[in-house]
Amino acid sequence: MNLSYSRLPCSTSAPITCRPAESEEFHSALRLILGTGGRPADDVVVVDFLRFALQRKVGPQDIWVAAADRRILWAVFPMVSPGRSMLLLAPSYIAPSARPAAAALIDAVCAAHQRKIHLAQALIDTADPSIPTLYHSCHFKTMAELIYLQANLHRPMPLPSPPEHFAWQTYTPALHRQFSETILESYRDSLDCPSLNGMRDIEDVIAGHKAAGVHDPSLWFMLTENGHSRGVLLLSPSPQSDAMELVYLGLCPSARGRGLSDLMMRQALAMTLQRKVARLSLAVDSRNTPAIKLYHRNGLQRICSKLALMRDLRIEKHPAIR
Repeated sequence: MNLSYSRLPCSTSAPITCRPAESEEFHSALRLILGTGGRPADDVVVVDFLRFALQRKVGPQDIWVAAADRRILWAVFPMVSPGRSMLLLAPSYIAPSARPAAAALIDAVCAAHQRKIHLAQALIDTADPSIPTLYHSCHFKTMAELIYLQANLHRPMPLPSPPEHFAWQTYTPALHRQFSETILESYRDSLDCPSLNGMRDIEDVIAGHKAAGVHDPSLWFMLTENGHSRGVLLLSPSPQSDAMELVYLGLCPSARGRGLSDLMMRQALAMTLQRKVARLSLAVDSRNTPAIKLYHRNGLQRICSKLALMRDLRIEKHPAIR
């Protein structure tokens, strides 16, 4: 079957349909979604992405398209994650003539997942200002600009010794409640995406953290002082690269300003090297100046930035939430 798409879809009087992609459309839709600068991705990029997607237990059968006369105008790959959230992967370029189709498709995907998903998310480049405008028209709100940082590690680094009266504890089911309470406490007066506070149940938050990369309980640390929780450090190996992701680092208010964040960063760097991984990566809210300074002085460098947008689907199911 002859399927097509283009950087500048022609106007058409044919009705636009928003629906799950058919098997013969998977490849074309993925090339559109993964393309850059309005150009479709090549086959190598598509194959690499499919390997990553299958590791996340999602596949091309989850792709949706907006089409007219068998012509794909836009495509979205909703990647559903534990924690009742989904990330929408979509093209980074939008032609003016495709905007109505793209908006209709985003709304259709959100409606189709509304029963089981609380939050729809998108991470987008800032190069094309029409992309944020598109998502805003679909009831997404900008939550933060995320700066992505990375450290390339070479020299050996010993595990740091905690100060007197301090100790590390690694995650176990028996410590689940204490980890949860410490994470919640670390959100108090935090500068890291404060607009997210209260939007998600803590169990959904933890489920989402566990789904980032490969969950290894021995890489989830809680820092205690005389048995009292002071902060958490959550690390996760990336299944598709030689990188360790710093999923979350947070200190309780009573522990801030005592040099403990640098201790936790040294722990993260040393554990990365101990696992024979060459890179440590993370994302941070661009407004979180203290955290950015912490990461810079520990050797991490900026590689890119993206806008994080979110749509609360619970509001649409239960308007009283407004």
